[in-house]
Amino acid sequence: RATDAPVRRALDLCCGTGAVTRALAETALAGTLVVGLDFSRGMLSRGEAAARQAGRSGIRWVQADASALPFKADVFDVVTCAYALYELKGGARSTMLREVGRALAPGGRFLAMEHEVPSRLFPRFLFSLRLAIIGAEGARMFLGGEIQEIGRVFSRVHKDVLPPGKSKILTGTKAPRPLEGAEEGDGR
Repeated sequence: RATDAPVRRALDLCCGTGAVTRALAETALAGTLVVGLDFSRGMLSRGEAAARQAGRSGIRWVQADASALPFKADVFDVVTCAYALYELKGGARSTMLREVGRALAPGGRFLAMEHEVPSRLFPRFLFSLRLAIIGAEGARMFLGGEIQEIGRVFSRVHKDVLPPGKSKILTGTKAPRPLEGAEEGDGR
């Protein structure tokens, strides 16, 4: 979905070993700059090795904190993040979302893949237990209010639950810049 529309620059946040980063590079048009970012040098090293083995040498790997992106504003056409938002603690998730909004070009898209809360009782219990063990502060609130939290930064936010209902994709778009000289709300 991230490369359904042509992109020139793509960023995969909290990329870990780079599975989504490599998928972006495989599906993007030739010449697309694909960047994988993670705070862990060890994960990035594993991602780089897997990319080399898959013949994806053009990916750029950046070690940095997702809540303090080392990029200029309005740079990326798409930003992805897989299975990391609900694990961010304290205000880091809100800060990261604002940073994504800053780094995205106007009209750019943010796509986050996350676990869906299981509907069956025992898997839901195990899911809740996992959240308790990792100490994901605010995770339960985020899981029930992800649309609202992402909607504080992005427009056209929506959630698609993927079959068989174990994961979801949350999508938001950075509002385009108003036309020069247009007053807000004047219809131009």
